[in-house]
Amino acid sequence: EIIINSKGTLDKFIGDCIMALWNAPQRLRAHERAAVGASLDMQARLVELHHIWALEGIPSIRFRVGINTDAVLVGNFGCEYRISYTVLGDGVNLASRLEAAD
Repeated sequence: EIIINSKGTLDKFIGDCIMALWNAPQRLRAHERAAVGASLDMQARLVELHHIWALEGIPSIRFRVGINTDAVLVGNFGCEYRISYTVLGDGVNLASRLEAAD
């Protein structure tokens, strides 16, 4: 919901990861600010959830983000058996590495 409200595109779920992008398919001015703002909003929401979960005895979880802006390929990729709208390129790989860095 936070990603969509910030004009982001929810690309896919990868295990416990959410992959999202901004500035595609619709152009978005200040897409960098939108991505960072969504990240901060998600962190704030997680703090709220931790308070709720603590009352219910549910353990807290960690939240990490990798944000990068770069020229990437955007579109429908795949083959005759499966096609997916996604992004490809070094910039995507760097964002993934940044998210994984501790």
